[in-house]
Amino acid sequence: MTRHLDPRTSRRRPRLAALGATAAALALVLTACSSGGGASDDGDDGAAGGEQEVLTVHANTAPTYQENFNPLSPSVLPGTRGLVYEPLIAYTPMKPGEGEPWLAESMEFNEDGTQVTFTLREGVQWNDEEPFTADDVVFTFLLYRDNPATNTGALPVTDAEATDERTAVITFGETMYSRAPQLGNTITLPEHVFAEQDPVEFLNADPVGTGPYVVDRFTDQVYDFAQNPNYWDADNYEVETISFPASSADTFNVALSRNELQWSGGFVANIDDIYVSKDAEHNKYWYPGDGIVGLFVNQQRAPMNDVAFRQALSLAVDRDQLSSTAMQSYTPPAHPTGLPLPAFDAMMDPDLADAEYVRDVDEANSILDDAGYAMGADGVRTAPDGTPLSFDLIIPSDWTDWVTIAGLLQEQLAEIGVQLAPQGVAFQSWVDQRNGGNYDLTLGSVAAGTAPYFMYRSMMSSEFEVAEGEAAVNNFARWYDAESDAFFDAYESTNDPEVQLEAIQGLENIVVEELPIIPLLQSPNWFQYRTEFFTGWPSEEDPYALGAPYMFPDNLLVVRALEPAGE
Repeated sequence: MTRHLDPRTSRRRPRLAALGATAAALALVLTACSSGGGASDDGDDGAAGGEQEVLTVHANTAPTYQENFNPLSPSVLPGTRGLVYEPLIAYTPMKPGEGEPWLAESMEFNEDGTQVTFTLREGVQWNDEEPFTADDVVFTFLLYRDNPATNTGALPVTDAEATDERTAVITFGETMYSRAPQLGNTITLPEHVFAEQDPVEFLNADPVGTGPYVVDRFTDQVYDFAQNPNYWDADNYEVETISFPASSADTFNVALSRNELQWSGGFVANIDDIYVSKDAEHNKYWYPGDGIVGLFVNQQRAPMNDVAFRQALSLAVDRDQLSSTAMQSYTPPAHPTGLPLPAFDAMMDPDLADAEYVRDVDEANSILDDAGYAMGADGVRTAPDGTPLSFDLIIPSDWTDWVTIAGLLQEQLAEIGVQLAPQGVAFQSWVDQRNGGNYDLTLGSVAAGTAPYFMYRSMMSSEFEVAEGEAAVNNFARWYDAESDAFFDAYESTNDPEVQLEAIQGLENIVVEELPIIPLLQSPNWFQYRTEFFTGWPSEEDPYALGAPYMFPDNLLVVRALEPAGE
């Protein structure tokens, strides 16, 4: 039986009531955002009259916002998940397998792992002062069962029951030991709000959550969170106001260089010059690995479904150049298994531990020749059916690092007769095309999760299989493979770590040999922060959470740890 108990005690002194400071603090940040001006020359950067500075955040690149606080939506606004809606048991990738009780005090499995019982924390309210109960937990899991579009994690829920106000029993169609972090990080929805709504289309403009913050204001240029006065753990959250100004890639860099952002998560070229040098005492960054960036090949289309073609593409890629030129060596080439290292060293197949990618254009051309992809007089190969190997490569146009990667891939793959045409599109268009399978090649990232199982599952499990033309919620390369699924079944059916390790190492070999996606680079968790007004940020020395403000539930852990500077 697996059990997580709550060891938490309050570690902060009671906060001062400072709701009256909100309007003045907001005026300060809005003046900075609207004028574009930097820090004042007189050195007085703090809030006037002892008022707390606003925690100003860049969590995504969006020139304007659509009001969407629905935590089930792929377009939900950053901060909603975590700061407004909370997990039952909080799991961060930085502490694999260690769940911290949150809305639930405990989570217990039955003997065969097909049933989990959540015992909820006493005294929790929704921010409209309705009680948070086991009925809300039951409603959420049954929604996953009855509305597959909401079940992005493919949880095999068969039933759910509230045995009393604080106890919810969830039953599954298979063993769930391996997915404890996924169950714990489930966001619970308020039944009294969502029961009358389309859970997918609902924009939830006035979100009712249990979290430490409520939406205080929204415009298409900025939205603000203020403290939830009825929050169950209010004494541990000292940040009073959190503001999310909209920005393009250019305005993000400008705001960062002017010290207008306290917390951000995005790629910044020449960060030491653009950011750190502006205030070396307070401007910091930390980029731990949290997944991989890869070339996604749509396995439902030819020739992407030909392993020889994928092998040739992989051999032709110069990952060292991608790392040094596009990422300024902030992040290294991916390991051929795709595993972020050193985090997952312990799960590595010893026979693959020393594997690395080596570019070999001659071998790539030889593979394509042998597979019948003839080189044309124009330098572009054709498939055996005569179709030119010419493809669009779609990427979000504002993601400057990926734009650079796309340009480099265009040059590199031209050497083997594959013609790429990078196509920059709006972020939402990229999401829609990726999810809908309306692409040949695209760049994508896969999060590490709390164990290799979660990364591989989201990358290559047939649990997420959809018909051609239908939108997927994971496995965007549409890799549907019986051998891979057998390894997932073996891992999921046991709590034996040796059997699970054998299954993971089987999946590692499939990634190396079959290339469901083509790993390119280790994916960094982009995280910049300022210590002038707030301290307590995660760092290499204190890696209690991933730092990027778009990470859930890590954003909740980070804000809890923050204190006004000088306290």
